[in-house]
Amino acid sequence: MINKSLIIFDFDGTLADTFESGAKLINSFAEKFGYEKIDFAKNKNKSARELIKMSKVRFWQIPKLVKFFRTESDKMADNIKPFFGINNLLSILYKDNYDLGIVTTNSKTTVSKFLTANNLDQYFIFLITDISLFGKKRILKRVIRQNKTKYRNIIYIGDEIRDIEACNKANMSIISVSWGFNSEDILKTQNNWVANSTDDVVRILKKIDAF
Repeated sequence: MINKSLIIFDFDGTLADTFESGAKLINSFAEKFGYEKIDFAKNKNKSARELIKMSKVRFWQIPKLVKFFRTESDKMADNIKPFFGINNLLSILYKDNYDLGIVTTNSKTTVSKFLTANNLDQYFIFLITDISLFGKKRILKRVIRQNKTKYRNIIYIGDEIRDIEACNKANMSIISVSWGFNSEDILKTQNNWVANSTDDVVRILKKIDAF
């Protein structure tokens, strides 16, 4: 009988408190790339695709924009802080014998610097980074395929509608957290498992793992 589960975390907006700095970075590229600035705080009910449409970013520009975002994020990585309660959450999950990983569009440099600066690197057995903006589905399917015989459950934790869509297509359970990119209201329209605190994450994990 397999007794262990794998928990995969998103990075930006889930582990790392990057909402404000990320919004500023994206808007700082607006003039250079010729798109419109967005008030992200007032549009937390919008998906990433909706915001792209609102800002009039052309889809062919997205890879270059993501590259710029990663480069600038790397410069700020040492100063990025985890959300309140994340350190304790990771400690609890680690002690409870969960294996932990990260799957993110952000860069390996940024994630590694963040983990080291905040003494969190010991908790994670793998990092999958630098994936395309809408490329999580393919990566998550691969993770399931490679690990389905090792774990009782494989569960993703993320903060966006984009994460829910990827997990649904990959047939993976997801806990959505309301402290990141998208609001609790919009997350609840797409997912039954929504956490407003790290304590909620632990409680929901126990429910999912009981199935």
